[in-house]
Amino acid sequence: MTKRILIVDDDPNIRRLVTLALTEDSPYTVNAVPSAEAALLHIARQPVDLLFTDIQMPGMSGLDLVKRVRELDPNTAVIVFTVSPEDLTPDRAAELKVDCLLEKPVSQERLRLAVDLLLDPIKLLPRPSQRAAAERGFAAAPPPAAPPAPASPTSPSAGANGTGPLGQRLAQLRAKKQTSSLEEAPVAVRLSKGSGGRSYSDTQIELMRLALKELALEPDVHCAVLADISGIVLTHWSRRRDINVTVVAALAAGNTMALAEIGRNLGQQRPGHLVIHEGQDQSIIMVTMDDLLLLIAIGPNASLGWARIATIRACEEVQRIARGEF
Repeated sequence: MTKRILIVDDDPNIRRLVTLALTEDSPYTVNAVPSAEAALLHIARQPVDLLFTDIQMPGMSGLDLVKRVRELDPNTAVIVFTVSPEDLTPDRAAELKVDCLLEKPVSQERLRLAVDLLLDPIKLLPRPSQRAAAERGFAAAPPPAAPPAPASPTSPSAGANGTGPLGQRLAQLRAKKQTSSLEEAPVAVRLSKGSGGRSYSDTQIELMRLALKELALEPDVHCAVLADISGIVLTHWSRRRDINVTVVAALAAGNTMALAEIGRNLGQQRPGHLVIHEGQDQSIIMVTMDDLLLLIAIGPNASLGWARIATIRACEEVQRIARGEF
C-alpha cells in the first residue's frame, strides 16, 4: 500500500521544494499544507504515515501539531524541519516522540534518506532513475550499504547517529501491521494527564454521557459528540452506525481552531463559543467549553432556537461534572 506523507510549512517555496524532493522517482503519495490547522483537517480526512512539519508557523506551532497528531495516531512517523534546532530540546523531542530533526537547509538526498529509513527501514532499493542510469552505462551512485541515520533529536549534532526516538521508531515499524483506516470511536475514553487536556475519571465520563442522553434521544437529534478540545472523543450518542465520530471530533476541533484564528486576525478579543452550521437536510451546533467541545447534529424539522437552548443547558451540566460537582 502506498505510504502517505504530509508536509506542513508556511513557506510555499519550502513546501514546493520538499514535495519535489519526495515525489521524484518515489513510491510515496505526498501532500502539502500551509498551516498546522490545515494539517489537522487533512489528517482527519486522510490519515498519513509520515508528518513532515516546520516548528515556527503562524497560529498553531509545529510542536503543538505533533502533540495533537500523536494523540490521534501514535504510530505516525514525525520529522521536524527547522532553521533553529535549539527550538526543540532533547527532553521535548523525547516527550513528543519525534523521530527525526532536520536543520534547514538540507539536501534532497538527506531528505529522501530520512523518509526511506522511517517508511521502509528494512530495504532501501535503488530508485528507478538510478537503475535506468546503470542500465545505460552511466555511473549512478548506488545507495550506501549501511546508510547513516538522519539526525535524531537526541543527537548532539545534525549528522550524528542516535538510538533514541528514531531507533525505537524503526523497531516499531518492522513489527507494525499496516492499516489505512481509523479505529471506530469508543463509547468513552479516559484522558491521561499527559494527553494535553484535563484528566477525567470513568465516573465523570459516564455522568457526562448521561447528561447528554436526554438531548441525544430527542427524535430530531442525529448524534451528539463530546470531545477534548484537541479532538479526542470522550463519549457520544448516535442514531447511525456509519458515523465515524473519531473523524467528526477531529474535524470539529480543527474547525474550532480555524475559526478562533480567523477571529483573532479580524481583531476579535474573545472568541465565540457557539457556532451553528445550518444546512438543508441537517444543521450542526458546536460549542466549546474550556477544554471540551460538544457537537450536536439535528434534522431539518428541529427548531434551531430550541436546539441552541437545549445544547447550552447540556453544556452547563457537562461543565458542572467536569469541575467535579456531582
